[in-house]
Amino acid sequence: MLEKLKHIDWEKFHFLRTDYLWFGVGAILILAIGFLFYKENYAWKKQITKHLRPYVIQKGNSWKMILIRLSILIMFAIGLVAFLGPTWSQFKAPAKKVTSQFAIALDMSQSMLTTDVSPNRLERAKFKIHDLLDANPKAATNLVLFSGSTHVAIPFTTDYKIIGDQLDGLQPRMMPQSGTEFSLLFKKLDTLFTNNKAEGKILLITDDLDNLSIEMVSSFLQQNNVKLYLYPFATQSGGTIPVHKQKSALDLSKLNSLDELDQVEVLEITLDNSDVEDLAKAISAHIVFEDKTDQQDENWEDQGYWLVFPLAFIFLFSFRKGWALNLIIILLCFSSCSDGNKPKKEDFKFKDLWYTKEYQAQQEYDAKNYTKAAVAFKAPMHKGVAYYKAGDYLSAETAFKQDNTVSSLYNLGLTYAKLGRLAESEAVFEKVLEKDPSNTNAKSNLTHVKQAITEMEALKPEDVNVNDKPIAKNEQNKSPEDLSGGGQKATKKDMQKKRLEETAETGKRKGKELDELPDNFKSGKGELPKNILMRKVDDDPALFLSKKFRYQIKKGMVETKKTNNSW
Repeated sequence: MLEKLKHIDWEKFHFLRTDYLWFGVGAILILAIGFLFYKENYAWKKQITKHLRPYVIQKGNSWKMILIRLSILIMFAIGLVAFLGPTWSQFKAPAKKVTSQFAIALDMSQSMLTTDVSPNRLERAKFKIHDLLDANPKAATNLVLFSGSTHVAIPFTTDYKIIGDQLDGLQPRMMPQSGTEFSLLFKKLDTLFTNNKAEGKILLITDDLDNLSIEMVSSFLQQNNVKLYLYPFATQSGGTIPVHKQKSALDLSKLNSLDELDQVEVLEITLDNSDVEDLAKAISAHIVFEDKTDQQDENWEDQGYWLVFPLAFIFLFSFRKGWALNLIIILLCFSSCSDGNKPKKEDFKFKDLWYTKEYQAQQEYDAKNYTKAAVAFKAPMHKGVAYYKAGDYLSAETAFKQDNTVSSLYNLGLTYAKLGRLAESEAVFEKVLEKDPSNTNAKSNLTHVKQAITEMEALKPEDVNVNDKPIAKNEQNKSPEDLSGGGQKATKKDMQKKRLEETAETGKRKGKELDELPDNFKSGKGELPKNILMRKVDDDPALFLSKKFRYQIKKGMVETKKTNNSW
């Protein structure tokens, strides 16, 4: 360490924070002026009896007062120089590691139902996405669905099971606007990869290249740090689009033009899963990047800490009775009672000086800001409860699974019931009773769940054939079996059959939600409402996404455009 002081390169000597120099000089001038014009007030001495003054007050010397004032100025000057950051040597700073993100954009237009790719283009695309996720690309992945509008179905997550659970029920009829509009898709992708420091990856699965502008793709790639994997799901011979009776085929010339772009790679469909396995390996192999944006051209080592030693030496002579205690109190006031993990500069808040992160999370929880509380909590039990109250049941499930206590297991059973996964809820409550046979609430809830499963099975329209063909609105059926207003009189039996067909066609699963969260939920003793079994549980993810997309359009959160074609 002393070698650094012996070999100071004065040619390279400079200060890192010169912008603060004038503030320090101004403070020193204020102190000096204050000392020059300060006049001691001796009025307090008159309060002491005259004959006791010689024993209470010791006569001082004027040079001591001058020395004290001079030492204060010297200490302040040394501290200022240390703060300005004197430096004369450089060091090599390690690069910051950042991870890449991966977006899957799936075409949900009617043409994806064409059967030139078996069983049809959309179903094969779903199979490929499942295989891709099973191959574990390791990157945070999201699912974007697009047609005449673009929607984020699943935000970025590393829990691929969440994406896989949503895939199977996806159908073009759930999209609010038909067609294939790429401008809205790339506008949404632009918001997902704005200012991303690591190179992002996008997998675009589509069968319609006619409406995909090369200029638009090129401009998007130039403005964003991303790589585009284009996965065309169509053949050159093509096929007929159901209902529309239009021909849809792969535009090979457009595909070759897109393949010539620098950041575009075209994938070819294989009968096995080797194509998506290679893609997963390519993504995982380039998932970590070095972030060099924060590095300066020259990294100088701050040597101001050396001045702490003379500053401490001078400060030792300034102790008086009471001052040491006052100094400790001052240090405590400006120290944080948080844990040893130093918060990031951008995340630091003034209340971090006074409250721990856990206490701040509890404050958010008490204020009913459950999402903020869930993020701040570290204990899985507390996280799960906060996520549950925020309505994020999937995150609550993940949190409760990380805790092995009976209380968390019990709360997990309630969460499964809220999600409509009654079979899993039943299994969890049975585990709770195995560990704690005296848990009366678990026994009661297990009875309710079993009854709900029984009533659900009784209401299932299992004998009804579901046709994927969409029902045309305001169209009169002229067949003899018309039950929708064609003029014939329907029997009661026919009407019951029609209701079952409508329920199966729309994919609705009627169900009653849980009542408000019980007050004793947090301790793992909450009860299920006794009237939970009135209707079937809504367990269709596609129906939820369809309602979500239509709500987004209704509220103006998502744009729509009418395309030249209706598929």
